[in-house]
Amino acid sequence: MEDNIDRILSSDREVVPSSTFVRNVMATVRREASTPVPVPFPWLRVLPGLAIAAVALTTLLIIAIAQFQTGTLATGPTPRVFVDLIHFAKGIGLGWIVLALVAALAPTRLVFAAK
Repeated sequence: MEDNIDRILSSDREVVPSSTFVRNVMATVRREASTPVPVPFPWLRVLPGLAIAAVALTTLLIIAIAQFQTGTLATGPTPRVFVDLIHFAKGIGLGWIVLALVAALAPTRLVFAAK
Protein backbone atom coordinates (compact mmCIF):
# COMPACT_ATOMS: atom_id res chain seq x y z
CA MET A 1 0.00 0.00 0.00
CA GLU A 2 2.78 2.42 0.94
CA ASP A 3 4.68 1.51 -2.23
CA ASN A 4 1.67 2.45 -4.34
CA ILE A 5 1.30 5.80 -2.59
CA ASP A 6 5.04 6.51 -2.96
CA ARG A 7 4.93 5.57 -6.65
CA ILE A 8 1.89 7.80 -7.30
CA LEU A 9 3.32 10.76 -5.40
CA SER A 10 6.79 10.45 -6.92
CA SER A 11 5.58 10.54 -10.52
CA ASP A 12 5.91 13.83 -12.41
CA ARG A 13 2.60 13.50 -14.15
CA GLU A 14 1.08 16.89 -14.90
CA VAL A 15 -2.57 17.41 -14.01
CA VAL A 16 -4.37 19.47 -16.64
CA PRO A 17 -7.97 20.61 -16.10
CA SER A 18 -10.46 20.03 -18.86
CA SER A 19 -11.24 22.90 -21.23
CA THR A 20 -14.87 22.92 -20.07
CA PHE A 21 -13.80 23.41 -16.48
CA VAL A 22 -11.47 26.29 -17.39
CA ARG A 23 -14.17 27.91 -19.54
CA ASN A 24 -16.77 27.66 -16.75
CA VAL A 25 -14.40 29.05 -14.12
CA MET A 26 -13.37 31.97 -16.33
CA ALA A 27 -17.01 32.75 -17.18
CA THR A 28 -17.82 32.88 -13.47
CA VAL A 29 -14.82 35.09 -12.75
CA ARG A 30 -15.80 37.53 -15.53
CA ARG A 31 -19.42 37.60 -14.34
CA GLU A 32 -18.36 38.36 -10.76
CA ALA A 33 -15.91 41.02 -11.93
CA SER A 34 -18.56 42.78 -14.02
CA THR A 35 -21.10 42.92 -11.16
CA PRO A 36 -21.24 46.47 -9.76
CA VAL A 37 -20.52 47.05 -6.10
CA PRO A 38 -23.77 47.53 -4.12
CA VAL A 39 -24.42 51.05 -2.87
CA PRO A 40 -24.24 51.12 0.93
CA PHE A 41 -27.13 52.56 2.88
CA PRO A 42 -26.31 56.12 4.09
CA TRP A 43 -26.55 55.41 7.83
CA LEU A 44 -24.56 58.50 8.75
CA ARG A 45 -27.23 60.70 7.17
CA VAL A 46 -30.19 58.77 8.59
CA LEU A 47 -29.08 58.28 12.21
CA PRO A 48 -29.40 61.94 13.32
CA GLY A 49 -32.97 62.07 12.01
CA LEU A 50 -33.83 58.78 13.69
CA ALA A 51 -32.33 59.98 16.96
CA ILE A 52 -34.27 63.25 16.84
CA ALA A 53 -37.49 61.42 16.00
CA ALA A 54 -36.96 58.95 18.86
CA VAL A 55 -36.31 61.76 21.36
CA ALA A 56 -39.33 63.74 20.14
CA LEU A 57 -41.60 60.70 20.29
CA THR A 58 -40.35 59.73 23.74
CA THR A 59 -40.84 63.28 25.03
CA LEU A 60 -44.34 63.42 23.59
CA LEU A 61 -45.21 60.09 25.17
CA ILE A 62 -43.85 61.11 28.57
CA ILE A 63 -45.72 64.43 28.51
CA ALA A 64 -48.96 62.71 27.49
CA ILE A 65 -48.64 60.10 30.24
CA ALA A 66 -47.80 62.79 32.81
CA GLN A 67 -50.82 64.85 31.77
CA PHE A 68 -53.10 61.82 31.94
CA GLN A 69 -51.87 61.09 35.43
CA THR A 70 -52.38 64.68 36.65
CA GLY A 71 -55.66 65.13 34.78
CA THR A 72 -54.51 68.28 32.96
CA LEU A 73 -54.95 66.94 29.43
CA ALA A 74 -58.42 68.43 28.95
CA THR A 75 -57.69 71.77 30.63
CA GLY A 76 -54.40 72.50 28.86
CA PRO A 77 -50.82 72.43 30.01
CA THR A 78 -49.80 73.92 33.31
CA PRO A 79 -46.33 74.94 34.49
CA ARG A 80 -46.48 71.94 36.79
CA VAL A 81 -46.35 69.61 33.76
CA PHE A 82 -42.59 69.95 33.51
CA VAL A 83 -42.11 69.22 37.20
CA ASP A 84 -44.39 66.21 36.82
CA LEU A 85 -42.43 65.18 33.73
CA ILE A 86 -39.17 65.18 35.65
CA HIS A 87 -40.68 63.22 38.55
CA PHE A 88 -42.27 60.78 36.14
CA ALA A 89 -38.99 60.28 34.24
CA LYS A 90 -37.20 59.58 37.52
CA GLY A 91 -40.00 57.26 38.60
CA ILE A 92 -39.80 55.05 35.52
CA GLY A 93 -36.01 55.16 35.44
CA LEU A 94 -35.70 57.02 32.15
CA GLY A 95 -31.95 57.32 32.59
CA TRP A 96 -31.60 53.54 32.72
CA ILE A 97 -33.88 53.15 29.71
CA VAL A 98 -31.78 55.58 27.68
CA LEU A 99 -28.61 53.80 28.80
CA ALA A 100 -30.06 50.45 27.71
CA LEU A 101 -31.04 51.87 24.32
CA VAL A 102 -27.57 53.31 23.78
CA ALA A 103 -25.99 50.02 24.87
CA ALA A 104 -28.20 48.16 22.39
CA LEU A 105 -27.64 50.57 19.50
CA ALA A 106 -23.89 51.08 19.90
CA PRO A 107 -22.87 47.57 18.73
CA THR A 108 -25.16 47.79 15.70
CA ARG A 109 -23.62 51.15 14.84
CA LEU A 110 -20.17 49.60 15.01
CA VAL A 111 -21.24 46.74 12.75
CA PHE A 112 -22.59 49.10 10.09
CA ALA A 113 -19.50 51.32 10.33
CA ALA A 114 -17.28 48.31 9.63
CA LYS A 115 -19.00 47.52 6.35
